[in-house]
Amino acid sequence: MKTLDIELLETLTTVNSTPALSIYLPVHRNLPESAQDHLTLKNLLRDIRAQMSNDQQHVVEKLIEPIEKLLNEKSFSRGKQGTLAIFSSADVFETIFLPEVYPSAFYYDDCFYVVPLLAFTSINSSFYLLALGKNHVRLFEGDCYGLEEITLEDHIPTTMKEALGDDLTDNHLHGAAGGSAGIHGYMEITDEKVTDNTRFFRIVDREIDETYCKHRKIPLLLAALPENISLFQSLSKNECLVPDAISLNADGMDKSDLHRRALHILETQRQLALQKQINRYAVGKSEHLATDAIADIAVNAMDGRIERLFVAAGKRFPGTVSLSDRKIKPDTGSSGDIINKIALLTYKNGGKIHTLAHAEGAFPEGIGALNRF
Repeated sequence: MKTLDIELLETLTTVNSTPALSIYLPVHRNLPESAQDHLTLKNLLRDIRAQMSNDQQHVVEKLIEPIEKLLNEKSFSRGKQGTLAIFSSADVFETIFLPEVYPSAFYYDDCFYVVPLLAFTSINSSFYLLALGKNHVRLFEGDCYGLEEITLEDHIPTTMKEALGDDLTDNHLHGAAGGSAGIHGYMEITDEKVTDNTRFFRIVDREIDETYCKHRKIPLLLAALPENISLFQSLSKNECLVPDAISLNADGMDKSDLHRRALHILETQRQLALQKQINRYAVGKSEHLATDAIADIAVNAMDGRIERLFVAAGKRFPGTVSLSDRKIKPDTGSSGDIINKIALLTYKNGGKIHTLAHAEGAFPEGIGALNRF
């Protein structure tokens, strides 16, 4: 089972061997649910066979053969929570794990069904996470699949002592006469601590920015105690630093919890950005730069005009897209999907694809497009 990357997506979107069978199977991490995944896949294979004509049976059996071998692997999905996507054609067989959950379904067409993959690719961006503990600095790189710690370059300090050396203050009480000694000492300790933290954070901010962020230009999230978040953000010069941060003691963090919190922040930002695009779509309709008519969208996809394609999650429109006639050909009895063909054309011409959980109100036919011009 593979994770999705650009190279694998390119393979699946340019497959030349037809027909192509695509299966999406929700999978579960633990028993007894994971055992049920086998039964669900068996039922899908049964349904595929039942819906094929006699002329298609021989070809379909060839496509199903490697999938049935997969069924013999008792732990093919155990330990995973998300969706197993299976793609089978004469020349290609791939199994891909998606951490998102998609409905159980199969598609038999002259190309793979890749709408979920195209939408997932648009949200599965890499990010850095800087964990500032009381005594240690750690850097992680993550995406929707997980979070992995980076071994920092030798010149980057991971502790305050490494960063400040002999310039680190003693943080000790300075005696004063009478009952004022405690207060006087506390204020000096506090001032020294802020001074040390300020110098330390400036060094860390500069080194992380110069060594990693300026080269990748991917978001940098911060995990630290609240007072350290405020100080670090006030002095950071890193243009990649995300305003929202994870408030916790980074020394005692659980990596899976840290990953979950990071994805929550990024998903919130993504939803806000997506809403801006939907608002642009609404304005574009009044300016004839956007449409929800699927026939017009298909032509715009052929011409490479689509900047953003919005698709209702799970929406199917049986039929095909004729490039020679420049029109769609709906067919309720077809195993092909017009929306998938439009999404493929959009992707190949550089457009972005978004799937929306509740899009029927805004898009009566389950699809909408914002054009470049």
